[in-house]
Amino acid sequence: MAGVREWLERVFFGGAELSVLSTPSFAVVVFAQMLYPDAVPLAGLTAIAAGSVALAAFRAGSPSVGEWPRRAELTSAPLRVAYFSVVFFLASMGVGHVAVSAGTLLLTPLGGVVQVVGLAAFPTVYHAVHGEPVKKPAQQL
Repeated sequence: MAGVREWLERVFFGGAELSVLSTPSFAVVVFAQMLYPDAVPLAGLTAIAAGSVALAAFRAGSPSVGEWPRRAELTSAPLRVAYFSVVFFLASMGVGHVAVSAGTLLLTPLGGVVQVVGLAAFPTVYHAVHGEPVKKPAQQL
């Protein structure tokens, strides 16, 4: 039972991290969704749900996509805010546009695919900008 509780906790914190750090994109999508009022919410909800599970899995190292920075690492916050916002925007508005252009809402679950693929690429982007993530906690003075 402890394994299930730990996994649910990781998914919860993955969703919280994703939601908080994607806030700039959420603000834009809330107003821009009027362009595609049916497709964008479906794609966005799929993106958040799939992204929460994927972020939990990636942070746990299963599957391994590279080293993730600690959640509390403030030096990477600007990169994470910008990156997560762009990925969410593409997953919601981009997929919403594609679904409406194709004439079917059956494409909206691709928002989750775009989100997961985007998150899987984050450690590579992080490494290019910041180098290897620091895994040990900050020392107390």
